[in-house]
Amino acid sequence: MSKASLFLNACIVSPDLSGNIHTMNNAHLAVDNGIISYVGTSEEEAKNSLLNPSSADMFNCRNKLIMPTFANGHSHLPMSLLKNSADDLPLEDWLFNHILPREENLNSDDIYFGSLLGIAEMIQSGIGATADMYFMAENTARAASEAGFRINLCHDGKYKKDDYWYTDEKGFSEFSRSISNMDSEMIRTSLMVHSIYLYPEYLYPQLSEMAKSLNTSIQVHISETQVEVDNSIRLYGRTPVEALRDFGIFDRPCIGAHGVHLSDSDRKILSEKKVTIAHNPSSNMKLASGLCDVRSLIAEGVNVTLGTDGSASNNNLNMFQEIRLASFIAKIVCDDAAALNAKELIDISTRAGYHSMGFNKSGVLEAGMNADLQIIDLLNPSIWPVGQPESAIVYSATTSCVESVMVAGNFLKYKNDLLTIDIDKIRHETMTRSRRIAGA
Repeated sequence: MSKASLFLNACIVSPDLSGNIHTMNNAHLAVDNGIISYVGTSEEEAKNSLLNPSSADMFNCRNKLIMPTFANGHSHLPMSLLKNSADDLPLEDWLFNHILPREENLNSDDIYFGSLLGIAEMIQSGIGATADMYFMAENTARAASEAGFRINLCHDGKYKKDDYWYTDEKGFSEFSRSISNMDSEMIRTSLMVHSIYLYPEYLYPQLSEMAKSLNTSIQVHISETQVEVDNSIRLYGRTPVEALRDFGIFDRPCIGAHGVHLSDSDRKILSEKKVTIAHNPSSNMKLASGLCDVRSLIAEGVNVTLGTDGSASNNNLNMFQEIRLASFIAKIVCDDAAALNAKELIDISTRAGYHSMGFNKSGVLEAGMNADLQIIDLLNPSIWPVGQPESAIVYSATTSCVESVMVAGNFLKYKNDLLTIDIDKIRHETMTRSRRIAGA
């Protein structure tokens, strides 16, 4: 059980449950048993909202900004081990000739330590949750649980034997049960459907039926490159979005990563099927995949989140970088300096991301919501003078501004120190393993 906390005299910036951004100065926030009990301008009401105010930790947050932790809409945590080892390559060459061969050499401990390294970097960036897609996911689950970090975690849900693919409902169910024994409030499970191009046609409808049977959500890559779209049209006579719809993949709640090369018809399908698109600006640019038209997605009613993708393609897990780039890309794509403004991006990177992962009580700082928050130091030179707080978050802030991170009422980072991860041990373990994998 987390200790009660009282944050006084802060600038508080948060979306409400409808996505509208609200900013309060000289405001107070109270946390009791991992839940926000008060947000407002009355110090007396803040204290009275606590079951035992005299035992609460009190923090003077003058010159601090409190906002929800970010939700990373798409990641591959263990790929932190592959950072800076295969760069300046187009996606198909990068994936099939460099990354996939190296991944064959990963073992369960590699996945565990690589996940901890990625989680540590995310916490430093003010991220409190991620939607992660990788194999041997039970090791990533263990890392997230030990770190006190929220995660929507994919399970493979299939296996290959004698050149034929089979669904694995039993394996998925066992994985889900093991996760619930860790912490069902912190970890969600979903089915991994990597992409439209990695499996034979017969497997997709089977995966869709399995997801329905298990009542689980799905994570998938969608229309990341023009090559992917062209190959899908050649193979199926349909775009990836159309093919995935027809295979039934969108009949379950779905996070689709990238969504770079979409037609107007594709966007309508995504909206009708309530598919979330996780926009990954840095990865898309670095792999020359293209520029996602986020404003057209939002205009069509598609829920959009922000993701970092994996460290092998992005080389970092910095949500401030993604937020800033997402805004700049939208302005160029739309030829409109007002496109994807600061308030929209704060909502996309917090409330919308948590909603897509199934953490509906996070991403908003209101009474009754989870105490998932980050504290930003407004005296940091990169953000000072603050001016408009929303603009400062999106256009000026860097990871060095994040002083503290709280998830479920527990500090994962406090005054710039990681509390739940032994970063020196992780550095040692991951360097040794990274060298082995790169040399394999």
